Amino acid sequence: MRFGSAETKRKGFTMKTITNTTQARSTRFSLPHLLTTLLLIVSTSAVRADYQDPLDLPVLQMESASTSLLLDVTQAGERLIAVGERGHILYSDDKGEEWAQAEVPIRSQLNAVFFMDERRGWAVGEDAVILNSVDGGVSWKKQFDAREAEMKGPLLDLYFKNAEEGFAVGVFNKIYHTVDGGQHWEEWQDHADNLDEWHFFSMASTAEDTLYVTSEAGLLFRSQDSGESFVPLQTAHDGSFHGVLAKRDTDGLDRLILFGVGGKLFTTVDGGERWRELDTQTEAGLSGGTWLADGSALIVGADGLMLHVAADFSSVKKSQRENGLPLSSITVSDRGDLILVGLGGIQILNAGEVINHD
Repeated sequence: MRFGSAETKRKGFTMKTITNTTQARSTRFSLPHLLTTLLLIVSTSAVRADYQDPLDLPVLQMESASTSLLLDVTQAGERLIAVGERGHILYSDDKGEEWAQAEVPIRSQLNAVFFMDERRGWAVGEDAVILNSVDGGVSWKKQFDAREAEMKGPLLDLYFKNAEEGFAVGVFNKIYHTVDGGQHWEEWQDHADNLDEWHFFSMASTAEDTLYVTSEAGLLFRSQDSGESFVPLQTAHDGSFHGVLAKRDTDGLDRLILFGVGGKLFTTVDGGERWRELDTQTEAGLSGGTWLADGSALIVGADGLMLHVAADFSSVKKSQRENGLPLSSITVSDRGDLILVGLGGIQILNAGEVINHD
């Protein structure tokens, strides 16, 4: 995700799993079993009595935060900002050489971050939490959470059209909308043609009135009326798309790169009317991406995978990090370095070395 634009949007979903499975088991009750069950009940009750909601606990300041699981990275002016597990938010003012930990009021995992400018930004995560910063990411306040929404499950991405109007999306067809900078959020899923309640993973925009939201079942939802309605576009894929890059070409048409599970990557040069699948030579999940200055793109994913997509969408070149750690998100610093985050924290690479990799 790049500063001031959703053109380099992504949703790093590699390290997140959503399940809704119920298992039934038959059990023979013996005395030892009953005693064990009673002990477990007592122990569980004690644990519950001591339980503290991560929404009520401020983040722990940790020296190891920069090497923890991080799920998204973006820019706020010249500042880099990354978010991830346990409410960690980190920022750097020296192109990623040193990172400081922000003041955060919660310990819930944060999945995505977006900055409107060098000072105003928002982050979303587990427990449907939405945070806001007005000082460039140094400190944060909670605007919204699952208790207010009566919602189970995470929010996975967000996008703001301006300082006042924005959207947040998540599992089971959840969309939230604000017109006052996040002071109030309202449910917006009735504006999406999504009767099956597919999950929403990531957002991107090419113009003030055009929004894209990735989903399951090979679907991409598009709004051409500033988010008043979202209609599904079908691709030739039947799986989930966890990320999208979008930008408007000089001819007024939208160029998109869709990517997700199984190494699937699709492109379009007409806003999603026609799709072309590119051979990625991998089945690893793809989770994040960014445009480069020359019009090409870099996509990252599981196993340290990096894909360089040519500017004309004609080819894909694959490379892989030696450590093999999953990558979740990527952005480009002001000096042209690649800033990657994922399992193991932050990595900084020279863009030329990746693009020219044989």
